[in-house]
Amino acid sequence: MYRGLIVFSLMLALSALVVLKPSPTNGEGKQQWKYVGNKGCKCHLSPGCFEGDEYKKIEHAEAFKALKTPEEQKDPNCLKCHATGHGGKMKDPKLTYLENVTCEACHGPGEGYAEVKNDLAKAVKDYAELAKKYDLKEKGKKTFNELLNKDPMMARKAQYDKGLLVAGINNPEGTIKAQCLQCHWEKEDAKDKCPKAIDEKTGKPKVFNFDEAFKKDDHRDEDDVDKLVAKMSPADKAKWKGYVERDPILNSPLKPEAKAPKKKASESED
Repeated sequence: MYRGLIVFSLMLALSALVVLKPSPTNGEGKQQWKYVGNKGCKCHLSPGCFEGDEYKKIEHAEAFKALKTPEEQKDPNCLKCHATGHGGKMKDPKLTYLENVTCEACHGPGEGYAEVKNDLAKAVKDYAELAKKYDLKEKGKKTFNELLNKDPMMARKAQYDKGLLVAGINNPEGTIKAQCLQCHWEKEDAKDKCPKAIDEKTGKPKVFNFDEAFKKDDHRDEDDVDKLVAKMSPADKAKWKGYVERDPILNSPLKPEAKAPKKKASESED
């Protein structure tokens, strides 16, 4: 069994953690938003959305099944990698964690996204100025999508400034690999490897090959921000410093099917 699987949410990453604070906490170590579960990601997980369709294929989506015994299903050392949000605050007070490695394992608690998507006027500090600049007419849930259509980068900035993990890289190093290594290991003699993760063919501890895993589990989608960044001049990238990709691997080619025509289900930038 794998010790755990962290979701490869591989869109764009932050480039300046000192400027932005991509953390689900409020800066004092307290969880800022609650976990809502994958049901809160209905757009991205709807049929026809590449990100969600790819996520459903990988082992992360069923990571909890690896915990076979009641003891394992209660063990914090198992739950920290086979479940999401263990020990954190849940939208459903009856839950103490979410089964499997969900979207929120890397993107952060979904409640924060809902604040921006459902009521941009309350979520953004200088909303009046923003509304005037872009002549925003829509209200409620439609407001964010209106801004996204008029200026995708500004929509992304609204989320980043809120402190949301839009990029899906929930670690201080700000890289996809560092995210994976929170629950995987690259050497057989790694001190923190799971003693139950044994290769049945060799009898040796399983090891993690990042390059292979990235190619297999990559579920980046090509969205409006991706297209803009690809065409940006050095001056534009300097202008948007802190809001364009940080991890070089995110510049690697997308899977061909990620660029295929699709329905506009992924209206949000999470």
